[in-house]
Amino acid sequence: MQFKILGKTIQLGKQQTNNFPAKKNDRKRATTVIRKQYKREVSWNISDIKMALIMAENPINPDRLRLHQIFRYCLRDARLKSQIRDALLKIKSEPWMLYIDDNPDEELTEAYRKRWFNLIIQYIAEKEFHAYSVIELDKIEPDKTQIGTVTLIPREHVSIENQWILFNATINGSYMPYGDVMWEIDLLEFCDDRSDYGTLLECAYNVLWKYYARADWSRTSEKWGSPVLSVLVDTVDDRELDDYETRAANFGSDGYIIGQKGDETSVLFPSGTKMHEIYLENIKLCNEEMTLMVNGQTATTDQKAFVGSSEVQERKFEDLTLSRLQTIVDDVNEKVIPYLRYKGFKLPEDIRFDYPALVQERMKKTQGQTAHEEPLNNGTKKQDTKPTKDVKELPIPGGNEQ
Repeated sequence: MQFKILGKTIQLGKQQTNNFPAKKNDRKRATTVIRKQYKREVSWNISDIKMALIMAENPINPDRLRLHQIFRYCLRDARLKSQIRDALLKIKSEPWMLYIDDNPDEELTEAYRKRWFNLIIQYIAEKEFHAYSVIELDKIEPDKTQIGTVTLIPREHVSIENQWILFNATINGSYMPYGDVMWEIDLLEFCDDRSDYGTLLECAYNVLWKYYARADWSRTSEKWGSPVLSVLVDTVDDRELDDYETRAANFGSDGYIIGQKGDETSVLFPSGTKMHEIYLENIKLCNEEMTLMVNGQTATTDQKAFVGSSEVQERKFEDLTLSRLQTIVDDVNEKVIPYLRYKGFKLPEDIRFDYPALVQERMKKTQGQTAHEEPLNNGTKKQDTKPTKDVKELPIPGGNEQ
C-alpha cells in the first residue's frame, strides 16, 4: 500500500488492514499511524532477558519489543530510576549557549532557550539508556522561533535497525519506513550504534537479581521471622489431633495452648540472628552495580568513610557528565540545527551549539600543555630546555608573606 506525504510516496509494509487515503490537506505523521498497545504488567526473569536478546539479535527481523517491556518493568526500581534522574538533572541544569564565530550570542541563545529545545536535549540524553530516541516535531513556527509539540515516538514502535515506524509495535506487522523522508515528516533520530541496546540492559540484570533477593528475604522472614510452636501430644485419636491443631494454629493470637498430661510443648526460635544479611548484601551489591553503570560512582548515594573517596568519585561523575554534554553538542550541531535551518529557522551558517563548561574544559586541557614546545620535522614536538628569565615567585593566596 502507498500514500503520499508532502508529495513523496511512502510504501507501507505488509499486513496493512486499514487504509490511509492521501488527501491534499491530510498530512500523515508517525504519531497518527501507530496504534497504542495494552501494557501488560508481568514479572520477568533472567531467562526472559536472554530470550529478549535472542529476539533483538535476529539478523532478519530484529525485534526489541520484549527488551523494552523488560526495561519498563525495571525502571520501577527506585535506585535505578533515581540514578537516571540524577544524570538527567545534571545535564538539564547545565547552561548552554549558541556561538557565532566562537563568540557567545546572548540574544540568539535567549530566543532558543525554550521548553521545546530543552525537550530535544532531554531525549538526546536518554538515548544512552535506551540506545536510541526518535522524536516528532509539530506546530513549527520559524518566524516565532517556536515548535509547539515535541513527541517521543514510543521506542517499542520503532525498528531502529530498519528505520521503520511499527504500527502495532511488532516487527511482523505493518510499518512505515522513515529513513529517506525523515525531515519531510518532521522526525529526528538520535542513535549512535544500531547494534547497541543501551545501559539499561546491564542494569536490568541487577534489578531482577535484586527482586529475587527481596522475594527470598520475604519468604524467609515469613517462615523463620516468628517463633514456631512445637507440640508433642500423647494421643493418636484424630479428633483430639484436630483439636490440638486448631489450638496450636491460634497460638499466635491467644498466646497460650492447653494440653494434657504427657504432652510436650516448646517454642522454637531460629538459630541464626542475622539470616537477612545474605539477602541484604545481595541487594546492596545490585544497587552498587547499577549506580556504577549509570553514573560511575556511589558517593552520592551511599555513606562513605573518607571524604577523599567521595571527592574522587564526584570528579568521575563530573567527567561522565562532560562526556554526555559532548554527545548532546554533537547531535545538536549535526542534526538539530541543520533540520531547523531546513524548516526555515533563521540560523547563521557559522552558528554552533555548545556548553560553556565544555568550552572551559577544552581550554583548560589545551592550555595545560607545555608553553615552550616547538614542532619537529616529523610532526612531533620537543621541549624547549632554555631557562626562563625573570621568573618571579607569586604569593600564595591566603598565605603568610615573609
